Amino acid sequence: MAAQEKRRIVQVFASAGWGGGEQYVYDLTERLLAEGYDVRLVSRRSETIRRKTGALGCPLVQLPLRSRFGLFSILKMKRLIDSFGADVIHTHQFKDTFIALFARRLARRKPKVVFTRHLVRRAKTNRLYSFLYGHTDKIVFVSRLAERVFLSAAPKIDRERITVVHNAIPERMPAADEGVSLRHRFGIAPGTAVVAYAGRLHPEKGVEVLLDAAAELHAADFVLLVAGCGEPEYERLLHDRVHAAGLDGKVFFTGFIDDVARFIRQSDIGVVPTVGREAFGLTVLEFMQAGKAVVTTDNGAQSEYVASGVNGMLVPPSDASALAAALRRLIEDRGLRERIGAAARKKAEEDLSYEVFFRKIVALYAGRA
Repeated sequence: MAAQEKRRIVQVFASAGWGGGEQYVYDLTERLLAEGYDVRLVSRRSETIRRKTGALGCPLVQLPLRSRFGLFSILKMKRLIDSFGADVIHTHQFKDTFIALFARRLARRKPKVVFTRHLVRRAKTNRLYSFLYGHTDKIVFVSRLAERVFLSAAPKIDRERITVVHNAIPERMPAADEGVSLRHRFGIAPGTAVVAYAGRLHPEKGVEVLLDAAAELHAADFVLLVAGCGEPEYERLLHDRVHAAGLDGKVFFTGFIDDVARFIRQSDIGVVPTVGREAFGLTVLEFMQAGKAVVTTDNGAQSEYVASGVNGMLVPPSDASALAAALRRLIEDRGLRERIGAAARKKAEEDLSYEVFFRKIVALYAGRA
């Protein structure tokens, strides 16, 4: 892209905490900077955001962003638009989109406002939101499911203003393979299949269903590694469930894993048993990128990129027996899981690569899509 086409981009974090949406903004900012774009970050007051984004070397402006009518935030955003010469403001929740639209009305410069919808929810249809839909230049849905559910409320919106761009993640190479391997750490025999879960420990993530499935697989030659953290009380519940099911020695909780890429690459099978509907599950994609066969539920957008039995396995949510059956096939048939893993890798490289995602996003910024 020619230098004169590069835009000045303002990225607005949706939350003061750190989750998938914040990682989306971080990854996109990192790539924009690498491509020569000028970027400013905006967030709520958050030491977490400040610390996490420090390595980017990108200016961060922290605002209250408490209300869509917050005058202080609107005026500060207006000042940023004019002083920075913003071409695009990219928001990730509707409240911040209102701030951006009101600030643009006051500013001398009139940047494009792009909003990414990361949730599976019906649209609000009152006059205020109709105003927002009519003035946001582009609304990007991370999946066709997210778009379909949003439009099911019949909002007043020009279809030319909406599009779908599937999520993606940059492929992160694991750190140098130093230290104790997972197999050595947990005493796992060379031929035993390592099934891996990586994510928050929360009821909506289906971890309890996974443990019930593991109980049905007790005699199979596998070990389940559960990586992640949750509320202490919920973690205790999960540990008690493992002990009550006689799964000690078959299920291990690793706690927080800093190098998730290395964790995934040392596994044989991935499992993402989410109960809630995912607008786009990035953990599934991480396993696919690593060439791992992954079992996940079919209640979210997963079916838009996982073909069951081809590049992954889809099962109904909250169905421990179906989950156990799918895992059993992969545990017992190494050739099958390797074929599915290879197909998953191919899908991730060809259709879900970060390069494909990034080019679509910058085309939106430039008004070419």
